[in-house]
Amino acid sequence: MKREDLKAIEGLTEEQINAVMRLHGLDAAAHQATVQGLQAQLATAQQGLAAFDGVDVNDLRSQITNLTNQLSQQAAEFAFNGVLRAAAHEAGALDENDAIALLPNRATLRESKNQAEDVKQAFADLKSRKPYLFQQGAPAPQDGAGPEPQPGNEPQGNPIIIPKPRSQGGNAQPTLQEFLAMTGAERMALRTRNPALFQQLSALVRAARH
Repeated sequence: MKREDLKAIEGLTEEQINAVMRLHGLDAAAHQATVQGLQAQLATAQQGLAAFDGVDVNDLRSQITNLTNQLSQQAAEFAFNGVLRAAAHEAGALDENDAIALLPNRATLRESKNQAEDVKQAFADLKSRKPYLFQQGAPAPQDGAGPEPQPGNEPQGNPIIIPKPRSQGGNAQPTLQEFLAMTGAERMALRTRNPALFQQLSALVRAARH
């Protein structure tokens, strides 16, 4: 639109012509801004599509599904390990890692719908078969003699033997290496006779494994 075209229209004053031209300019500027905005959006969309050139969308979805499944499996394994450790601790395991390693049918327990109770029962069965892996009742020693097992807690088979002093001078406190060489029955006897030393040596063994 030109000013001359407006002047040719009879009856329009100069002010009216100026007003029309000003409105026309505003409309043109708004139109231009809209066009530029759409062109920018189109360029952004084209760049985004270019980033996916050669990408197999189905393969990408499969990878996402696999990663999601792996994360779910890891979360379930972490939760299962927590159930195992809690049950081992409740059962009185002297070493939770050893007791868990000897627990049978862990794969079946992992898939159990009644996992907590089944794991608890599995540790109870393990304790009855391998009592040396677990804490037993601590009877009071009599006149310096070895501790006598309480009724109902006697281990079947070989009796508990208190380890004799291994170092010179009659010192009955074993070193870490001597503690590692002890049998389960000897460790139980040491725990009854000297709980503080037993806990200290057990802590050193666990720290060495990490």
